[in-house]
Amino acid sequence: MSNLPFITASIKTFNEARGIEKTIDSIRRQLTAYPHEIIVADSLSTDNTRELAGAKGATVVTLVHPQERCCGVGHQLGYLHSQGDYLLLMDGDMELEDGFLDAAVAFLQTHPDYAGVAGSVQMDEGSNYEFKSRKQRLHKIYPLGDTDHLGGGGLYRRSAIEKIGYLTHRGLHGYEEAELGIRLRQAGYKLRRLDVPYFSHTSHAMPTLQMLRYRWRSRFLSGPGELLRSAWGKPWFRDALKITRNEAIFTLYLLALLLALVSGHGAAFAIVLLPLILFILLKAVKNRSLIAGLHSVVNLAAFSAGLIRGLFTPLRDPLQPPESEVVYRQGVEK
Repeated sequence: MSNLPFITASIKTFNEARGIEKTIDSIRRQLTAYPHEIIVADSLSTDNTRELAGAKGATVVTLVHPQERCCGVGHQLGYLHSQGDYLLLMDGDMELEDGFLDAAVAFLQTHPDYAGVAGSVQMDEGSNYEFKSRKQRLHKIYPLGDTDHLGGGGLYRRSAIEKIGYLTHRGLHGYEEAELGIRLRQAGYKLRRLDVPYFSHTSHAMPTLQMLRYRWRSRFLSGPGELLRSAWGKPWFRDALKITRNEAIFTLYLLALLLALVSGHGAAFAIVLLPLILFILLKAVKNRSLIAGLHSVVNLAAFSAGLIRGLFTPLRDPLQPPESEVVYRQGVEK
């Protein structure tokens, strides 16, 4: 009988001491029927995330260099240390919903043309604009049925990942799941979000503007531009552009607004400004708050600035493994 795990759960973390134990417990409850391993892929947390995860019996691997922290490196790090036939991707602020894993395994075993599946998502009441807006758009962000990518993770077939070379792009500060979905579909695979609960998520509690500053410092806002840069010259560039179209359109609009302003033609500037005013008013009416309308513009402007920044950011080779070390090692659980 093989000693290899059937499922590897990869949990990416950075300062997730508040929730990592609940994340591990929620996963382990559903893994008891399968030979498995739980890997916490940590980006050099400055709290005690690693110690808590190790005490829970997880294998803990960590980056060596803090400058390599980004959204894309986490699951790639977990993947490089994994052995399972299937890969369950989670974040350290999520809890896996009961029943998802059995449904996901059953679907993938009977649908070999699918590389990965996820499920429906539950979120708490966010305290800032980004997460409040995200909760309002859950059906758009996490649509059921066949989809172009699985935001928030999912259960993936290892053989499909091996076919495309790497799991997540270690150089992307965001949109790494979109980039993974693009490559899988280019390889002929499909992805599906099942009508079963997948995870519940704890939102960041930062105020809106503080959250944007954090996103800028961590370079998360550079994700759309980095995705486009990573796809440049590749057959899937149009797919990347489709995913980032809102940010790209708003970036072009802001550039047009800037040109109208510096041109000195007041009438031209007023004409170009009008769509922005209408957009703010529509958002304000929809959310019954002028502040929410203004926040939506500030949020889009921040992503536009990040897109430009990301376009000019050199990316690390996704096929080169990041330097890492194992700080806690556990065996296969049965």
